This record gives sequence, structure tokens and C-alpha cells, in this order.
Amino acid sequence: MKTYPRRNPVIAALVSRGMRRGITRHFNAVRLSGNSDILRHYGPLIVCANHPGWWDPAVFAWLQHRFFSHCHGYGPMEAQALRKYPLLEKAGLIPVSPENPESLRHFLRKACKILGQGHVLWITPEGHFSDVRSRPIRLQAGFAHLARRVPSAMLVPLAIEYTFWNESRPELLLRFGDPVSALESTRTQNTTVLMEEALTTTMETLARDAIMRDPSKFRTLSQGAGGIGGLYDVGRRIRQWARGEEFQPRHDQ
Repeated sequence: MKTYPRRNPVIAALVSRGMRRGITRHFNAVRLSGNSDILRHYGPLIVCANHPGWWDPAVFAWLQHRFFSHCHGYGPMEAQALRKYPLLEKAGLIPVSPENPESLRHFLRKACKILGQGHVLWITPEGHFSDVRSRPIRLQAGFAHLARRVPSAMLVPLAIEYTFWNESRPELLLRFGDPVSALESTRTQNTTVLMEEALTTTMETLARDAIMRDPSKFRTLSQGAGGIGGLYDVGRRIRQWARGEEFQPRHDQ
């Protein structure tokens, strides 16, 4: 059996850079809602996020680079899908076959090792893409087994939304919730339920902020130039120049 994680630092850096550039190019802004104390955490971390879309791994790479550069980020990926993207395995993704008990046990062993070294594990325990409005939230219990094996790891929910406000590109909205303790419950099932409740609360709080469409409700971590670009913005620039006005590419200005 192969030994994981098979992380290559050069490949990991290149893949992360490509993912982060994708976030910068395709989103108007990255905005964080609520308390950000978790971003100063320096111990092992299990981040349990909802799974709204294809961009989720790039979001994890962006957050890992921005706030957790003192350690490495890892995450599971369905083994059959990972075989199509072999470089991702060398970037820190770990293959797992959910229907194979031995594969699951193997992943747990490697994840325990990763967390024991103080790294971050990014997971989407819903196990499939799911609309942010779908309720109830149902999570697979693997993360709870892992948390009980590594009691030093902090278990944290992360809500992600991709939504359009006033610009041509969407907003990337994020919110970390309150940590969940695996030690407060006597059964793995209880830990799973606690995280389902915590993730639901975090997602609903983020949704309330998103609906307001007010950037002041968020901490803006990154923002692009705005506007549409091309001939449309050239025309706008000429009109504002003719009026003696400073060109403002953003529609909300």
C-alpha cells in the first residue's frame, strides 16, 4: 500500500498558487463574516465546510496560504476522481474510497498523523455538492471519528457562499463558526450532530449577512478592480473624463 501523504512542496506551492489566482481572477471580492479568532490558531485544525460548488478546494488553498502558512493544508478526495488529477495528490490531497472500509481506515491513520504534526485538514463532510439553502444538513461521521482520535485538534465549521451582488463577478463569502468539542460527547454520533447544528447555524448567519449585500458587514480580505472591462468600461471612462469626474469602475460607486 502507498504511503501518504505524498506531498511535494514544489508541486504543492504551484498548485496552491494556481488555485489562488483563480479566486482572484474569477471573484469580485473575498469577504469574511463574523469573529476571526480561529485565524490566529496555531494548533492542529479540522475545518468542516459546506460543499456548495467546484471552487471549494481553491477556497481552502486561499485560506491556507493567507492565514495558516505556518503549516501545511491537506484534504481528502475520492480516489477515482483523484486518479484523473495526479498532481493534486502531490499537492496534499489524500485519496479515499468511501465504500471501502480499508481505505477509510487508511485515511484515518494518515489524517491522525497529519494532525499530530500540527497541520490543517480541510474537509466537506456532506460528501457531495449541496445548495446552501438545503436543509437539514447531514454530515458523514468520518470527521467525528478522527476528532476523537486527535483530541488536541480544534474542530471548526466553515460556511461558504458564492453569490452575486453589484458587480459582474460573484462575491466569495466566508464565515467560521464556534468550535465543536468531540470531548463533550460520549459517542461519535453526538459529535456529528453537534457539527451539523454548528454548521447550520454558521451558514444561516452568513446567509443573513449575504442578503443585506452590505460590504461593511464583512471584513474584505481581497478585492478586484470591479467594473465589466472592455469597450463598455472604456465608454464609461470617456464619459466621466468629459465631465471632469474621476473614473469609478465599481457599480456601487
